[in-house]
This record gives sequence, C-alpha cells and structure tokens, in this order.
Amino acid sequence: MDTGLQLRSRYLIEPNFWRPRLERLRATPRVLAFFPRPDLSSPLVEVDEWRLRAHDGERLWGLRGSSRFHPDPIGACVRLAAAPARPEIDVAVVAEGRVEWVLQVPAGRRLEDRVLDLVRLREVVAELAVDPQSVHFDHPELAMPDEVAICLGMDQNGII
Repeated sequence: MDTGLQLRSRYLIEPNFWRPRLERLRATPRVLAFFPRPDLSSPLVEVDEWRLRAHDGERLWGLRGSSRFHPDPIGACVRLAAAPARPEIDVAVVAEGRVEWVLQVPAGRRLEDRVLDLVRLREVVAELAVDPQSVHFDHPELAMPDEVAICLGMDQNGII
C-alpha cells in the first residue's frame, strides 16, 4: 500500500522528529496484561481484554479475539476503535484464522501520542504473532486514520 497518498506531508514521517520519541517509547516498560472476557466470547471466538502502558503512562486497552478452531493463527490485524465507540471483535476476521487486536483510542489524545501508542501495540502484536510479517492494519485505504498512515509510512521508510 502506498501511504504517500494518505500523508498530507512527508514531514509527518520526519526521522529527526520521531527517533528521540521512539527511543523514549522503548525505554518505558510496557506492562502488558490480559484478562479473559467470557461475556464477549462465543463458541467460535475467544476474547481477552488487554491493557498496556503507553510511553507517557496512559493506560491503553482493547480487545484481542482469536479463533477456537485455529490453534496456529495465520496472521494478526490491528484495528482502531475511536472514542466513544466501544471496541468489538470482527467475527469474520477471526473466522479466517487471524487474531484481531482492537485498540480503544483514548478521547482527546494528541496525534503524536496516538502514533506512539500504535507503534507500541504493533510491536507487542508482532512479538506475540506466529509470523511477525503477517501483522497488518485493518483499515480501508480511504478511511485510514492519520496515525495508521504515519505508522505505515515510518515502517516503509525504516524509522520503526
């Protein structure tokens, strides 16, 4: 996917801006926790709530859904749920054998922080995925949030 079309300016992926922020992000402990959510699970989908510490101490949270019928997932996708919408697992994604991670985007969070939140979550998902190369964002190109486009642009330019 060519994220150059999504970014309003190449300055949004300026390495000199992001590198010090990424260093601080990686120096901050993640503190990742999972909590089973049987109330959201079904015979087809197992759902966990996850919590993760952001670079600035903010508590990030969301849902992770996986198929009970695919013990070895064929990939993972990350999707954002913007406030005030509540995160929900897309059963169709999980039925394909992928693990879906949904991040509840905190209301009023600055773009810079949302990008760093997404980088942190992407790193966690890649570490836990069977194949780190199979992790992708689940947003249509026309409706791609700015933080996703910036994160993809930084990835394509070797910044992350």
